[in-house]
Amino acid sequence: MTGHATGGMWRYLDRLPLRSAENIVSLGEGGTPLVDLSSTVGRRLGLTELWLKAEDRNPTGSFKARIASLAYSLVKERGLHGAVGTSSGNGGAAAAAYAAAARSRAVLFTLSDTVPEKLREIVAVGGIARRVAGVGHDAATTRMVADEIARQAAAQGFYPMLTGFHYAPEAMAGVQTIAYELDESFGSGLKRVYAPVGGGGLLTGLYRGFAELDRIPQLIGVHPTGSAALRFALDGHPEGIPGDVATAVSGLQMAVLYDAEGAVQAVRGSGGAARAVEDEEIYAAQRLLATEAGLLVEPAGATALAGLIADTRAGAIATDEPVVVVATGAGYKDGHALTRLAASEGGGLAVPEITATAVADTLADIVGMVTVQGGIR
Repeated sequence: MTGHATGGMWRYLDRLPLRSAENIVSLGEGGTPLVDLSSTVGRRLGLTELWLKAEDRNPTGSFKARIASLAYSLVKERGLHGAVGTSSGNGGAAAAAYAAAARSRAVLFTLSDTVPEKLREIVAVGGIARRVAGVGHDAATTRMVADEIARQAAAQGFYPMLTGFHYAPEAMAGVQTIAYELDESFGSGLKRVYAPVGGGGLLTGLYRGFAELDRIPQLIGVHPTGSAALRFALDGHPEGIPGDVATAVSGLQMAVLYDAEGAVQAVRGSGGAARAVEDEEIYAAQRLLATEAGLLVEPAGATALAGLIADTRAGAIATDEPVVVVATGAGYKDGHALTRLAASEGGGLAVPEITATAVADTLADIVGMVTVQGGIR
C-alpha cells in the first residue's frame, strides 16, 4: 500500500522526515501491542508490573519494518532506484518486502551465516541478496562494507538501508516511534525499558524518541556476552571488539556498533546500563516466554527479558515499578532455535502418531497424567 496511511507509526507523520503523505509506503507497521506479563512471567520474577512491547507483530516480523517503511517512503519521494544495505536478516527481509510494496528494489549484503529462514524471506519477495564473509563477525570488515555501501548508495541513486543513525538518520527515525507509543501508554510512569543491542540503532532510537518528549526512562541495553560491542564502546573503544563475535544469537552478531556514539549516549543520558547475558540465558528467556506466556519470539527477541531476569536475580531492580521489555523479532525467524524449543529430552521432535480409535484412551491417559501433575495447562 502506498499513500495516505494514517494508522500505526504513521500517526506521527508530523514528526517524521517525509514531506507528503502521498509518498507513504506502508504494510501496517507500528501500533504494536503491549502485552501484560504481570500475572505470568512477572509473577515468576517477583515483579508486579511487567509489559512486553511486541515488535514481532510488525508486518515482516520485526521492528525493522518501521525503518523499511520510512526508507522506501523516502525512496519514493526522492525518485531513487531503491535501497541497498547490510543485514543479519530482519532488516533485509523488511527492505525486500517494502521494496515489493513500493515497486522498487532491495539489494542486501548479508552475514555469511544469516539463518536460512531470513534469507528465504528476502528472496521470496524479490530482494537481491549476497552473503559477505566477515560482515557482522569482524569489526573492521563490518565497518568497511557499511562505509562502502553508504558511498555507493549515494553515487548510484539508492537509499542506504543501513540500520544505524550514523548512516541513515532519516529512516532510523522510524525507531523513535516505538518510544512515542510507549510514552502514550505510560507517560512519566515508565521507569525502565530493556532492549537488545546489535548495531545500537534500537537503543539510540528509543533514547532520541524519549528525549524528544522530555521523558526518558532508564534504558538497559542487553547484549550477548560474546558480542559485547556496547560494553567496549562504553569503555572507550567504539571501534568494536577484537577478534570475532562468539554468539549464535542471530541478529545480535555485530562486532562493531553502527551507532556507538548514540548507544553510549542512550545508556549514560538515561542513567541506564549495559547488561551482558550468555546465549543459554537468552534461550532460557525465549523458552520462558513460550511456555509461560504463549509468546514465540526468536532468541534476539527474548534477549531483553534475559537481561531483566539477570537484574532481578541480582536484586538490581525495584519490584513494584513498571518495566517494559522490547521483543524485536518473531519466533519463525530462526528455525534452528524453534527446533531446539520443541525438542524432547532425546533431541528429536517427539509427536507420536496414533490411530483414530485410540483417541479416547489417549486423551484419558493425558488428562490423568496432567491432572496428577498439578492441573491441565
